[in-house]
Amino acid sequence: MKTVTATELKTKTGETLDAAQKEPVSIEKNGRPIAVIVPQADYERLTQLENDYWLARVEAAEKSGYVGTKATTNFFKEMLKRNAKA
Repeated sequence: MKTVTATELKTKTGETLDAAQKEPVSIEKNGRPIAVIVPQADYERLTQLENDYWLARVEAAEKSGYVGTKATTNFFKEMLKRNAKA
């Protein structure tokens, strides 16, 4: 992965963006990495992977018996009402 400083990014924006179309480019400020510019296709692929991951987690929760936030909240509210009456 190519690395450029924040100063280089300011002076060589076009070159940096051209490089980022081919591979991620790490941006450093004061010797510390602060950001990475990635090709658009990579960003879209990573976003889709993250969405797929969270969808799989939701589906697994539903299969394991999770009934949802609203139903859970209503259940506990009802339990609190019952306990208050007792």
